[in-house]
Amino acid sequence: MEMGDSVEAERLLAGAVESEPTDVEARRHLAEAMWANGDRSEAVLHMETAMQLAPGHPGTVVRVGEMQLALGQTRGAEQRAEEALALAPTMPEAWALRGRVFRELGEPKRSLADLQQSLAYAPHNKSVLQDVASLQFELKRPRRCLSTLHSLLDGYPHGEEPRDALWLEGLAYGALDRHSDAAKSLAEATQRGNPPAELLYHLAMASNQCGDAAQAADAAERALATDASHGPSQVLLASLRADGTRGNAVRTASGTILR
Repeated sequence: MEMGDSVEAERLLAGAVESEPTDVEARRHLAEAMWANGDRSEAVLHMETAMQLAPGHPGTVVRVGEMQLALGQTRGAEQRAEEALALAPTMPEAWALRGRVFRELGEPKRSLADLQQSLAYAPHNKSVLQDVASLQFELKRPRRCLSTLHSLLDGYPHGEEPRDALWLEGLAYGALDRHSDAAKSLAEATQRGNPPAELLYHLAMASNQCGDAAQAADAAERALATDASHGPSQVLLASLRADGTRGNAVRTASGTILR
């Protein structure tokens, strides 16, 4: 497992479990290897067996819940979260699990409350910070969203910030009418791997709103090159071209003049 060979790990761990079926650690590790190899339903069964073999172990209970949530078994995950919190009321992973369950159940305020409680016990957890920021934006709290994102982004070296965090930062700046800041964050986000059309469209919109028609047109063109059927980008590019026909020619970064 340490070497990244989950297939060989599964083979060896399956042998260990067959040899000693009550070995809890072997069973847990086998479940993780199977999960990594895509055999997720069977992985849950082995993790549940580990939970039964070592009752009262909150970490195993949480892991079962996390697996169930990933498989869409929301009610089962909720039950595991409640069990874990009863066993370990200060366990940040248990609070995070229940918070994510509430989000799946369409209860963003309860989700946010639990995720913030998780941060009270583990304030630097990056995945929880990202979830909290996303919920704050969803609940129309862009200033709080930005504050949370800055706590998250400060934990990364410059140039290694995750795309989703930069993308959300751009959207939050846009919600505050800080369009130049929005365009800057979104432009940085597009530099992380191959940007999806939706991200490029958001960059195009932010660029247009801060008066940079050339960057807006270029981003819209890139969005359509990624997904030719992306409707919002088609509409925006048509609008920019209409501006060009009224005498406001727009030269894109590639040198194309939109008229």
